[in-house]
Amino acid sequence: MKLSECLSTADIDTLRKISDHYGLTCSKHSKLSLLQELLYAFRRGRFLEEAIAQWQEGREQAMIRLCLETRSRFSAEELRGIFQSCGGEAVIDEAIREGWLFPSSRYGGRLYYYIPEELQAAMRRQFVARFVRNLHRSQEGPLLFQDEGLALVRDLDVFLEYVRHHTVPLTTGGSMYKRNLMQVLELLEVREEPLQGGWRFGYGRRFHDYPDRLALLYDYAYSARLIVEGEDGYLHAAEDCSDWYRLSEVEQARTLMRFYIHLYRRPIARLPQVVHLLAHAAVDWLDSAETLDALANLVTPYYYDDREQVWRTRILKMLMHLGLVRIGQDEAGREWFQITKLGQQLITPDALPATPDQTRERQRILIVQPNFDIVVTGDQPLVTNELAAFTDLRQAGAIRVYRLTEASVRRGMASGGLVSAWLEFLHQHAQTPVPGNVERTLLEWGRMQEEQAMGENSLTS
Repeated sequence: MKLSECLSTADIDTLRKISDHYGLTCSKHSKLSLLQELLYAFRRGRFLEEAIAQWQEGREQAMIRLCLETRSRFSAEELRGIFQSCGGEAVIDEAIREGWLFPSSRYGGRLYYYIPEELQAAMRRQFVARFVRNLHRSQEGPLLFQDEGLALVRDLDVFLEYVRHHTVPLTTGGSMYKRNLMQVLELLEVREEPLQGGWRFGYGRRFHDYPDRLALLYDYAYSARLIVEGEDGYLHAAEDCSDWYRLSEVEQARTLMRFYIHLYRRPIARLPQVVHLLAHAAVDWLDSAETLDALANLVTPYYYDDREQVWRTRILKMLMHLGLVRIGQDEAGREWFQITKLGQQLITPDALPATPDQTRERQRILIVQPNFDIVVTGDQPLVTNELAAFTDLRQAGAIRVYRLTEASVRRGMASGGLVSAWLEFLHQHAQTPVPGNVERTLLEWGRMQEEQAMGENSLTS
């Protein structure tokens, strides 16, 4: 909502309180007079700059989250979470009294709080200016750098063509055999090595089977139904990929970027805000290590990945694969990066998905691992009761671990449970995508159990 719309929908008492807070001199009995005076005041650059600086003092982290959001509407629960560290409910009341937030149930009947778009944009400009002030910047950049442009889009076409014209058998876990995997990797424009073991989960359905870039490419193709893991044990290309091929290369790149953010934002909760910030801040070349320090708690560790690995491998490197940034090293070995023209073209507020509703995100307390263990990270009795219906408890305590087995699935189905409903349950409550081998094996167990039950019924009839 624009500032004028927010002011016009507010009642006269609210406008009077805002006016009193800033010491504005106008008739306090006329809504029109108050509205005009407030509009005039907030549109003066100096006034707005000083007001934002005063409002942000002591609330920097909360304001970073608000100004880097790609939306301007928030629920009361989300705002309480955002302001929890600096006063909670009381700060929300202050924000209303000072004209930064406007409650309204005008759209949809539910009460939401709106930040006027102009004020949010002004906060963001101030924050970006402050963010880059203490960073080393360079217009020249390193002599050698890597810029992948639209290579990921082209490689997706190559992968689809390979699947369409080759026989690609799948293992029992649903991944490609090494021979096919090596052939695919050799064909791609940007080379990757196959995985050499190690513990991997959290960044995609096939992240534990394939290297980072191919895993993203494969997961997108599967999610968009461009490929099918057939029940016959082979990987197939979809018969009709015309919707994908009708898109321009830039639109395809935008689609892949949105998918990446959707996929990675569960382990990296502030990813949309980080990407949004980099699009504004990295117009010049920025020092990678200094930028990570300045990002503070927008980038946090994720289980086996420390904070630096999350930044370098899961954010910066993946943005390079998507063509959004270029990365290089100078003679001293310092890493630099810069947003590309393609990145500036793709990363717009409309293109970035908003951070999901925080209330719903708190329900995501499961981590499904490729070895069929399910880690429960929070206390949600309704969720754990449902989980226990088709799994076995292996470890109790603050962090519980359940194991999905053929026997536990058989027991759950005998009690009237359905595999399709359990899969939906896992997708709904998992912090990260359900690994492909788990999904495939669960469906297979369910199918075998159903066939066995049908066989027994036919014998008794």
